[in-house]
Amino acid sequence: MSWMAYEILSIKMYELDKKISRLQSRIQMSESADHDRIRAEKAELQRECAESETELRNRLRHSRNSSVAVLAESYGEIEKSIKTAVARMENADGKEPEESFPADEKIMFAEYALDFAMQAVNHALLVSMEALDAYMSQQEEQL
Repeated sequence: MSWMAYEILSIKMYELDKKISRLQSRIQMSESADHDRIRAEKAELQRECAESETELRNRLRHSRNSSVAVLAESYGEIEKSIKTAVARMENADGKEPEESFPADEKIMFAEYALDFAMQAVNHALLVSMEALDAYMSQQEEQL
């Protein structure tokens, strides 16, 4: 790993920290927001998710690293599985999406989705630390 790659990794970890801070702000806002505010925030988040997904897919598509291709394939499978699960939840019984599952079941679904997201963040951080460890070990060997 070059020094530039090390810096990029540090920047990515900083971006993750900012995203988590934004998530915390949204959670706090949702505790006191009215229904219209929740819907507006939900629409904004859907837009942000679509943008970041497109950006990520473009970066993955242009990467020449073979391990990134494996990661991209895995990411695609996970996204497909999540979308399938959400579609099943929304279209159970053939009812309208808002009527399909009671709110408490949607809250439980959201709770587990957040648990999985936290696990993904933990794994990403672990991979980052492993890369930093490898970089530092390489630097020490060169001394």
